[in-house]
Amino acid sequence: MRFAAIHNLLRKHRLQVVGTVFNSQTEVDRAYEQTAEIMTRTIAHEGGHAIVGLALGAGDVLEWIAIYNVSGETVGGGCRWGHKACPIEEQWMSHTAGMAAEKLQYGTYDEQLARWDKVDLKNAKFNPADLPKYLEKCGAVIQSHSSAWHTLQDLLYERTIRDLTYRIDAIRQGDTDVGHVTGQEARGIFAAEQVKAASK
Repeated sequence: MRFAAIHNLLRKHRLQVVGTVFNSQTEVDRAYEQTAEIMTRTIAHEGGHAIVGLALGAGDVLEWIAIYNVSGETVGGGCRWGHKACPIEEQWMSHTAGMAAEKLQYGTYDEQLARWDKVDLKNAKFNPADLPKYLEKCGAVIQSHSSAWHTLQDLLYERTIRDLTYRIDAIRQGDTDVGHVTGQEARGIFAAEQVKAASK
């Protein structure tokens, strides 16, 4: 459902950003599909980064989450965090969380979406052989906060649809985030889940 709605809006407003030179209509159609697929997966991916960060106590430095950034004609998303010292293992979990979230939702993660996470892991001296263990670890954290993760995804999706409907001119001008959710909103979602769990 998310893919179809995003795909329809991208086509309606001619907003694909995967690829620049096309030799056939088939290639154009595929570019729209790839853009929509990446944006759809990014909702779960960035939601996973946010939830794991919140669960590890970094919520106070979460500034925002966004789904779509057209800078350099790329598509994806990101979480913006302020600086907070934390153990290296938590840094590794933070970098692995998006891949783990995709794996939970889709059975696997997208290599294109994971490329910057893997660069961050490499820079943090992570042993690639430990990736399966950390995917499982992060997956367990996300599952333990699955209500907040799904609520955050719903909000990211709603904002993405809103922006792809009403902010077309701004998007076309470039370097525009879509589906923007503030850190305060994400903290509120996470806190509401905690209150609900405590009252059971």
